[in-house]
Amino acid sequence: ANEDFVAKVVAGARQFHAPTLLPVRIDADSSLRTVAPEAGERFFTYVSINGWNNQLLNLLCAIDMARLLNRTLIIPPFQWPKRRGPARVSVCRLIDVASLAAIRGVRIVCEDEHASVEGALTASGLKVEDIAGEGQPHRKAGMPRWTREQWERDGKSGARSLAGILRVTCCIFWTWSLPEHVAIELYTAFQYHPNLARAARDAAAPVLGGAYGAAHVRRGDKVRVDKAYTRIWEKMTPDFFLSLLREEQLAPSAGQLFVATDELDRAWFEPLRAAGYSLVFVDDLEQRPLLRALSAYPQQLWADVLAILEQIICTEAPNGFVGSLPSTLSGHVINMRRVHGGGSDERRPLFTKLHELCCDERTAIDLMRLPGVTTLADVPCVPGEGNAWC
Repeated sequence: ANEDFVAKVVAGARQFHAPTLLPVRIDADSSLRTVAPEAGERFFTYVSINGWNNQLLNLLCAIDMARLLNRTLIIPPFQWPKRRGPARVSVCRLIDVASLAAIRGVRIVCEDEHASVEGALTASGLKVEDIAGEGQPHRKAGMPRWTREQWERDGKSGARSLAGILRVTCCIFWTWSLPEHVAIELYTAFQYHPNLARAARDAAAPVLGGAYGAAHVRRGDKVRVDKAYTRIWEKMTPDFFLSLLREEQLAPSAGQLFVATDELDRAWFEPLRAAGYSLVFVDDLEQRPLLRALSAYPQQLWADVLAILEQIICTEAPNGFVGSLPSTLSGHVINMRRVHGGGSDERRPLFTKLHELCCDERTAIDLMRLPGVTTLADVPCVPGEGNAWC
């Protein structure tokens, strides 16, 4: 590319350069190969919104969907315009994408913050065909999920098979169901970016040492403004978390308890302290590794990156973990602990996602410990907000 630039300037062109380079993909052997649309390579992508952990669900579903059609997956950047404004970041800066690309049959390209990948592919002559994803209305209407057989049949025959780029609109985790063996395969390969994993460990080790438990206590919008879930989360009191800790045999004597939370009022946790727990929050950790990690990302996304760092610490907690299901942050921790050997979660179902019915089997285990709940019919809900058991 540099010689191309020099040749153009010598020939009298102005000194600016817009190379017409096709993007490279990451293959199973961690090698980089230029994509080859002229040789018939086709692509799959999707629209992804909402918080990071919902977008991670979309990503895992998209890997499965792209592989079924033998298409190269284009991962869109992480962005959340409704909460974070225009800031965006390539997902390759958040996860270890080479680890996912090592899965048999998976090919990955990461879109950058400026849509350069799609721009290069459409400039090469590929057309984008949009497929409507039902998103939340799909769930509220109780519509069936797409079947793998139909997806594969439609994607490999007819007009859809000819599309250079297939793109599904939001949100595919409501539309697509991952079989358990596929989910286990994907979670086994999933890792966060090495820089983030290193920062989380460097921040935790001086304070938590080698033996600690962890809890994710989700509050914030789920308690106050998310109408579908407020009546569930208002029952997630300190006593509820104490019951989960007892169920997990996470006794106060077992060591410190790291708490990942969006609850800023630390007085809310006094009943846990009164029960004997030594609580550690993110602001108690070694701050320098956290600040170095955050400084590599747009400031508007720092809350999301910090939550990832907390999630890593929870995932690696040696003594056990309790969460705030159906929070997807908790769900990913539970699933990663399941596949990597996380105590009691090895013996339990994978978290999938609250959707057409009350909840998935793993979420039901925790919700049955809510005060006043003896059957799933007792789980509180808000009519018309997507909870089919209302």
